[in-house]
Amino acid sequence: MPHRAAPADPDRRALVVGPTFLDVVMSGLTHATAPGEEQRVEDCALMPGGAANQAVTLARLGLPTGLCTYLGTDRAGVLVTDMLEAEGVDLSRAERTRRQNVTVSLALDGDRALTTCGEDTAPVPASGWPTPTALVADLGAIRTGREAVSRWRYGPAPTMVFGDTGWDPTGRWSEEDLAPLDLVDVFTPNESEALHYTRTGTAAEAARALAERVPVVVVTCGADGVVACDGEELLTLPALDVPVVDTTGAGDAFTSGLVWAYLHDLGLHPAVSLACVVAAATLGRPGGSLNAPSPAQVAALVRTTPLPEGFSTDFLELIEEYAALSRHEYADRGVVL
Repeated sequence: MPHRAAPADPDRRALVVGPTFLDVVMSGLTHATAPGEEQRVEDCALMPGGAANQAVTLARLGLPTGLCTYLGTDRAGVLVTDMLEAEGVDLSRAERTRRQNVTVSLALDGDRALTTCGEDTAPVPASGWPTPTALVADLGAIRTGREAVSRWRYGPAPTMVFGDTGWDPTGRWSEEDLAPLDLVDVFTPNESEALHYTRTGTAAEAARALAERVPVVVVTCGADGVVACDGEELLTLPALDVPVVDTTGAGDAFTSGLVWAYLHDLGLHPAVSLACVVAAATLGRPGGSLNAPSPAQVAALVRTTPLPEGFSTDFLELIEEYAALSRHEYADRGVVL
């Protein structure tokens, strides 16, 4: 059974918007597979990916979470739907399509190569939907759903908007792509994306430049850690030193940790520290959403892993409260953890 967290707090509801994939992840390759070669590996995993990585992680951390996405009516789509429902993800905003997106991920040397069949599209959020506490979407989805996002963000109970971007295959890295940032509270590009869009030379320079347009910018730098800026403080944290089997979904888990932290009124330093821990918890096995941690697993990782200098553990007491509630929930059901 899924290891979701504590009884969900109905006052904190997240909505994730984006494409979902059936992820087939292979790990343990000794080399890049050549044409005509069959290489057998030691491990593999099958799980919902894409936007589902964030939705599952948020649900496991104890936030009621909905997913606005396309789900296939084919066998792959039925499998993805069943797995998401088992995690407690609300699919009432999902729409059906004929064929499920599928991605094959080959993990090698701490990175991965992806082959995908499908499209990076999602349904447009409707302004009549209930207002979420947090919205997680890329800039393209925020652009197409601008009417709904504006109503939510500037409504009586403002939605906190977490925006992401992606690689620009055209190579233009146009200023127009960043126009939806006027509706974003926390922007989470990776280092390459941030450098390309800002035409700067370092992640710190990029973070400061983007912080002129959005309240909080968090630039993820993979194994080199993270750089964050809220317009005043510039925070640099290294990555946790943990074994890395597969990085699939680690960035999505990082964003989910930020969402959880900010919805629990944590500041920049503990929020980014928690996000680093949540991401690190997914790296030890193949797959993304399959390895999304529970609050108890987050707390255990903090307790047992030497944390780099500069990390804040101000989130630990709160995450342990969630872990305790989760154990009580399972005990009430007669489930032994």
